Amino acid sequence: MGFWKNVENECNYRGISRKELAAAVHFSVNTISSGIKRNGMPEADLALRISKVLNVPLEQLLPQQQIDITPIDSNTFVQNHQLFTNYLQYVQKIEKLPPQTRKSLLALIDSL
Repeated sequence: MGFWKNVENECNYRGISRKELAAAVHFSVNTISSGIKRNGMPEADLALRISKVLNVPLEQLLPQQQIDITPIDSNTFVQNHQLFTNYLQYVQKIEKLPPQTRKSLLALIDSL
């Protein structure tokens, strides 16, 4: 569920109307309706004010996302960590390059 749908559910649970929430947080009642329709996220400060008025942690209102984590064996982890350690300094240097130079360099690496 999206942020605004979670807010709506929390309001229903607590018996708070959209109008009451809007007045307490100082925003338009239409903000909730349009947020639900668009499935959007409010600005961070508004989201925080809403969580405080509803007396719930902000994380409880944020959309829950499924994260697919594929377990790896310890040998693969150690190998990946070693690669990261060996090449981090180069990655950091590449990140500092001008965008066009970086793009050219990465194209060259991709062609290998």
